[in-house]
Amino acid sequence: MKRISAWAEHRAAPVVATTAMLVVVMAYSLLGHPLLHIGRHALLAPSDYLSLVNSSSAVLHGRFGLIYGNDTALVSPPALEVVLVPVIALGHLLGLSPSDRHLSGEPLSMWLVTGPAAVLLASTALFALDAVARSWRVPRRSRFALALAGALGVGNVVAGWGHPEDCVALALLAWAALAMDRRGTAGAPRAALLLGVAMAFQPLAVIGVVPVLARLGWRGVARLWPRLLVPSLVVLVPPLLGRAHHTVFVLVHQPVELAHNSLTPLSGLAPSIGPGLHGGGPTRLVAVALAAALGALVCRRRYDLATVLTVTAIGFALRVVLETELNWYYLWPVGALCLALSLRRSPLRFGFCTAALVASMVLGNRQVHHIALWWPALMATLVCMLLSVGPWPRRWATVAAGGRAPSRRPLQFGAMEANGEHSTTR
Repeated sequence: MKRISAWAEHRAAPVVATTAMLVVVMAYSLLGHPLLHIGRHALLAPSDYLSLVNSSSAVLHGRFGLIYGNDTALVSPPALEVVLVPVIALGHLLGLSPSDRHLSGEPLSMWLVTGPAAVLLASTALFALDAVARSWRVPRRSRFALALAGALGVGNVVAGWGHPEDCVALALLAWAALAMDRRGTAGAPRAALLLGVAMAFQPLAVIGVVPVLARLGWRGVARLWPRLLVPSLVVLVPPLLGRAHHTVFVLVHQPVELAHNSLTPLSGLAPSIGPGLHGGGPTRLVAVALAAALGALVCRRRYDLATVLTVTAIGFALRVVLETELNWYYLWPVGALCLALSLRRSPLRFGFCTAALVASMVLGNRQVHHIALWWPALMATLVCMLLSVGPWPRRWATVAAGGRAPSRRPLQFGAMEANGEHSTTR
């Protein structure tokens, strides 16, 4: 009991934020239609929810060839779908169904079990950001602010877009960076495994591999390849056995329907791979390559936690800038990391970053095809989040070269003892 009490005390901020987020998300799902559409009774669920349920149901019933079926939008390894199998099974036992056609045709009753499960899974991002803040000895009050601001983003990713896997992957990436920061090269095996599981949830977590592991050198990273690749291979075995050609096609070409997504200046570069389908992969590979080069350049020499997370945030920002189709949750990893990094600097920077994150949600939570004003404005919020982190642009060259330029010290939050906390690192 003492251990549980101590755990809860040190993690009170993400626990409270998760509880509040769960209540708000489910209340919105239950009451959204009655409040917004008088006389209409239906349960609100995110747009990609049916795709998630269909893929997870295919795993549950052993129909592995349907995991990447025509009625799913899955283009990544199905780690989330595998994790949700027990939840889907519980829903079936309770007599729930993914959709209730006689009411509105929208996903309904199954959301009553999958919704809370998705929120709890996604809340791992709040716990990871809190762990990062605790490693920097940020006081409890400031960590509550971080958790609440993070909950805005997590709630939007889950309830608005239906992609908790992005939050899980971000959490695992942050914990991997913490493992390396706390234990040095001795933490590399654990960090590599965490990164491998992160990529099984969201392959673009590969953007964090080089910054986190750069200090090991290429040979050191090569020795860890089983931990990096095996988690994804494990969850991909069933769909490969069930429908190998289609699974490989989806994973390689990353098919998207541009008509159902916001456009970007690079949308014309998306290759056509079928009627109404375009490939989203080529420019993402360019973003991954640029992020890897930046990570190798900077984090081979400077591998403190703040630098690693900053470079990772820039890598995710490159992904956003080079996308051929855009949804708001693509910006979430950048915003989440910048929230923690800006709080380390000062409350003023944190407030600036939070405002930029909220502005990005207002702009990004809709489908836009006329991008003349919308896309630059959304990219401006991305730049503002990065600028809140520092170092300022005039010092980037010094940092990239591995030097230490004179700088103002981060805000001193006060002694840990004043907050009744103790460092958990080193």
